Amino acid sequence: MSTHIGIDIGGSSIKAACLDDQLSTVGTVSSDRYRHPSRSQLVGTIQQCVRELDIIKPTSIGLCLPGKMNLQQTAIELSVNLPVLNGWAFDELLQSALGQEVPSEVISDADAAGLDYAMTYPLEGRTAAISIGTGVGLSVLDGTEFARIGGKGIGHLGFMDVGRHADEDRIDTHGVKNTLESYIGAPALDALDSEGEIHLDQLSTDDPAIRALVHALRVVHAIYQPDRIVLLGGVGNALKTQRETLHDLVCDGLTQLAVRDWTLEFGESHFHAAMGAAKYAAQSG
Repeated sequence: MSTHIGIDIGGSSIKAACLDDQLSTVGTVSSDRYRHPSRSQLVGTIQQCVRELDIIKPTSIGLCLPGKMNLQQTAIELSVNLPVLNGWAFDELLQSALGQEVPSEVISDADAAGLDYAMTYPLEGRTAAISIGTGVGLSVLDGTEFARIGGKGIGHLGFMDVGRHADEDRIDTHGVKNTLESYIGAPALDALDSEGEIHLDQLSTDDPAIRALVHALRVVHAIYQPDRIVLLGGVGNALKTQRETLHDLVCDGLTQLAVRDWTLEFGESHFHAAMGAAKYAAQSG
């Protein structure tokens, strides 16, 4: 039986999924949470996840991770939320973690999550999938095909300037002002409970996080005209309790360029990115 593993290296944990040759789920696993890991710690965490999946020789590996790839697409050039990845060649990372040669494909975390959702819940029209966890990424798909600008993806939505939505400007450690991520990313929300779960049901319509997110969703409508917007990732999934509020706020005075009957949907799993990476690798092989 062919087996395909997807490894989702996130800003605070790693998730992995294994699929069979029919793209059915064999198993999933999530690591313990980490903060500012070293390369050796990250390698050890990947190894732990693969061991728990109990797959000795996978047919293919799909790797997804946050950040901007270099022009050669051989390494991450800049990962703001996981700087240990900067300049670390993908081949070297996988060889260190797996200790064997396995056909592999690399995909952004936002694209991987969006692909899994689009394949799991098919739609002929356009999907804008926004992954919100430690960071915020965007993937736009027509059916299950990625929309691109030239040869590049479109995904670093988290660094868009959404303006001031609090009493003071939000300025990150790099001096960047009022990014979407500075309002709605998991570190900004500080909404984790003792089990690592995120709870956002108490956010009001005047909360800076809600106002910033609504601003961003309206921009996505104006530029990409999606038939549906899907919020994924730990924060995205947790915002499901705010579905009606968010939809109404986005629609209030929304540009006429937007699709009239658009829908707002939410992820059903913490493993969308890992599953999407595995599917991407299986299809590419």
